[in-house]
Amino acid sequence: MSRLLLAVAVAAILVLVGAFVPVNGKTLVERWNGGPTATSTPRPGLKGAASAKPARPGPAPAQKPAPEPVEHHTDADRSAIDRIVAEHAAEATPPRR
Repeated sequence: MSRLLLAVAVAAILVLVGAFVPVNGKTLVERWNGGPTATSTPRPGLKGAASAKPARPGPAPAQKPAPEPVEHHTDADRSAIDRIVAEHAAEATPPRR
């Protein structure tokens, strides 16, 4: 039984580490959520770090317009709902004590 628990614990640790360690600039969580790639900065002391060009940000994504509401209620709809609620409230029996 302890071997099973140890195997489950090791598997859980591997899954958590795998989810948050970046591979090709994106973690598994960022890939799942579709997040933007992380911009990496060159580390000092690496060969070729001085000749690396700084990354230029791409064009900003276009803003999506706000979605239209799905339901469109008129004053007649609201008054009909108020009437139905009032009818049901009048039909309700008072609570027994």
